[in-house]
Amino acid sequence: MADYTRAQVIETLRKGQAMERADLRQMNLSKADIGGARLRRADLEGANLEESNLAKANLTSANLRDAYLSRANLEGANLQKADLEGANLQGANLQNADLSRANLEGANLEGAKLNGANLTSAQLEMANLGGAELLASNLSSADLREAYLGGAKLMQANLQYAGLEKANLEEADLTEAVLTEADLRGACGRSVVFVRAVLEGAILDSASLIGANLTDADLRGSSVRGADISGAILTGAKLAGISAVPEQFAGVQVEWVDFSTKAGDVRVEGADLVEYYTRLKSGTAPAVGVAVAASGDQQRRFFGRGDVLRNASLEFGTQSVVEIESRFEKCDIALGEQAQLIVGEHGSLENCRVHGCGDIVVHGRFEAGGDGPSIIGPRSLLIGKKGKIVGAVQQHAESTRFGFEQGCEMSLKISRAR
Repeated sequence: MADYTRAQVIETLRKGQAMERADLRQMNLSKADIGGARLRRADLEGANLEESNLAKANLTSANLRDAYLSRANLEGANLQKADLEGANLQGANLQNADLSRANLEGANLEGAKLNGANLTSAQLEMANLGGAELLASNLSSADLREAYLGGAKLMQANLQYAGLEKANLEEADLTEAVLTEADLRGACGRSVVFVRAVLEGAILDSASLIGANLTDADLRGSSVRGADISGAILTGAKLAGISAVPEQFAGVQVEWVDFSTKAGDVRVEGADLVEYYTRLKSGTAPAVGVAVAASGDQQRRFFGRGDVLRNASLEFGTQSVVEIESRFEKCDIALGEQAQLIVGEHGSLENCRVHGCGDIVVHGRFEAGGDGPSIIGPRSLLIGKKGKIVGAVQQHAESTRFGFEQGCEMSLKISRAR
């Protein structure tokens, strides 16, 4: 129990004096006006701070376990690494507060205002954020497993790399939020709003996204395997490299979607989505109904992440554009005149043979063993800064143009044309 009276604590803090590491457990400081209080590492476990003013207070590494902070004003407060497990922050004002690496496991933040707050790497497992305001907040790498975010306002929030497994996002608004490589496996997102949100590389496997609004959302490279997206709105969504089953798209609401890649623009009409994705998975896209960019005569093919192709013989005609983000093993690839082969950052060609008068760009991996050339007759071979290439190149009759960005890895044996 604390050795101070309420009056002593309030007077000391109002004078600007620090009470670092002070024992203030179970103390009643409700409605206290102690803005700017210096309480670093103070022990406030179980304290009553209801409707208190702690604006811009320093509570770094403070112990606030099971504290009662309902409707407290903590705007701009420093709560880095603070322990708020089980705390009641219902309706509290935490706008622009720093809660980075804070422990909020099981905390009640229902209706709290967290606009602009920093929650980087915060622990929010099983926390209640129902109806909370988190506009432009930073939740990068935060742990939100099994958290309740029903009706929460997360517009323009940063949730990249966040863990949201089995979180409840029903009717939450994540318009223009960033969820790059976030983990939403098993999440409940019925009627969630992801308009213009960035979900690139996100994992949404087995999530419930019934009636979700994904208009203009970026889902490139994401995975929705086993997810229920029936009734979801996908108009304008970017889907290049998405991992799904074609039948999942049968029940969505969509006018058109965007399968564009670095290789070119690909727009698919809603009526053609299931057929197009089916053919894309089999390597025979584009399908009828696909609108491409100005060079509409070009044949465009995209092989998305998660796919593996072995022992296949593929032939691409004149001016074809082929982008590979999947894994090819022991494949024979023929390129027509002026065709382009782009191995994306996630693409991998192992023991494959590429031949023909085309242009090759490697951002991923191209590795081949054996004594013979693995690349024969290209007009150009360019290796990006993250690219890796191991093998032998037999040049074009008029010599191959080579380009290597700083940072790439290569082990090449180059020979003249025969």
